[in-house]
Amino acid sequence: MHFQKRNYKVLGMACAILIVMLFSGAHAAAQGKAALAKEVAEQLIRRFSKEVADEGVEKLTARVQAVLVNAGDDALRVIEKGGPRALRILEGSGADAAISARLLSKYGDEAIGALESPIRLGMVREFGQEAGEALIKHGVVAEKLIASAGSPAASAINQLTTQSARRLAMLADEPAMANLAKNSDLLGVVSRYGDRAMDFIWRNKLTLAGGTALAVFVANPEPFLDGTRQLVENSVEAVATHVGKPIAEQLGDAKQWTWRILAISAMLILYWAWKTRGSGRAPKA
Repeated sequence: MHFQKRNYKVLGMACAILIVMLFSGAHAAAQGKAALAKEVAEQLIRRFSKEVADEGVEKLTARVQAVLVNAGDDALRVIEKGGPRALRILEGSGADAAISARLLSKYGDEAIGALESPIRLGMVREFGQEAGEALIKHGVVAEKLIASAGSPAASAINQLTTQSARRLAMLADEPAMANLAKNSDLLGVVSRYGDRAMDFIWRNKLTLAGGTALAVFVANPEPFLDGTRQLVENSVEAVATHVGKPIAEQLGDAKQWTWRILAISAMLILYWAWKTRGSGRAPKA
């Protein structure tokens, strides 16, 4: 019994020491981050005095520390390089500041110019890093397409050159073709094949807007992109191949079913004529 009590006492002391060590480590880490944040704040004041003239070291340090909570230590280098503009972007990114920090680290000033808008930061928060990269690469064009079609649009335009991205945006502006720019399946094809797919879509936009051709194309785009199939075969032949043939295989001989359908239609017409034969007679006096 005495041995067990001693073991409990030793165990309790060990736990207490561990807790103290953990708190001490956390406190030391917090102090270290505070020191780093203060150092960065002082650099900002020296280098960007006009932009942060109304802020003292303490206030700026608090802002940098708050960003570090969401963005991590990588944000320090981003703020050092990008200055107050980068800091504002990270602050506007909220809990997703780590994504913005990665974008700022990778693209530098180009990312700062593209992500300063609150609307664009909202898109990055909603659709992630892929949307951020699209906005950096294609600016207003990407903003319009992502606002319209979300994540599929971001994925697609990341694979496009400037000309192809503009063509996709032009489709979105045409009422008769706007659905093409919003179609997630078509955008998936663009995401896989890039400019090659967009060039084909642009040349065949009128046909694709018809509906049937679009379904056939997205189901198997490679033959069309390779030039081994032509999209003009979409209307009758494609329906027969992709819809009619499987049905015929299930139902049996297509000719027999055609005659059956015609016979049933004729019977329905005769029945309707018999039921309504008296409606046109004049009433008796």
